[in-house]
Amino acid sequence: MSLARKSPIVLAILTLIGAASVWQAWAENDRVQFPENYKNGVHYATVNRGGVREELYTSPEAIAAAKRGDPFPDGTFIMMEDYRGDQLHRYVVMEKQKGWGEAYSESARAGDWEFREFAPDRSPNMSENGQRCMSCHQSEAGQDFVFTIDQMREE
Repeated sequence: MSLARKSPIVLAILTLIGAASVWQAWAENDRVQFPENYKNGVHYATVNRGGVREELYTSPEAIAAAKRGDPFPDGTFIMMEDYRGDQLHRYVVMEKQKGWGEAYSESARAGDWEFREFAPDRSPNMSENGQRCMSCHQSEAGQDFVFTIDQMREE
């Protein structure tokens, strides 16, 4: 078979491999489940940005790790209630579990954190895959990918 005939086949195979990799990263987002008991944890910050108010919660173990300057333990979640005006707009959860970052390329991951958005009724928003959150949180690699670690330390 000539190179000209092999090229479309090779291209098709590479395209399928690439699509499978993207699908795997997209599909992994379902690992983060809504933490029903998040309000039993610690409300550690309120962040106001224009007409957006964010109420942030995490576990006492995460607060203790932040105060010690340690990485957050596996199983840590951070819950953000996102209000627009006075109405709950959505929930965003970031959760850390050992090995979760391996589902993503080195350039795309935020450590072993995954992100998932939920509607006000707590149903998952399947149109948001968490990649946008990951890319933003990469700037906080020195803080275990968490923007609000200083507020945790003040708790």
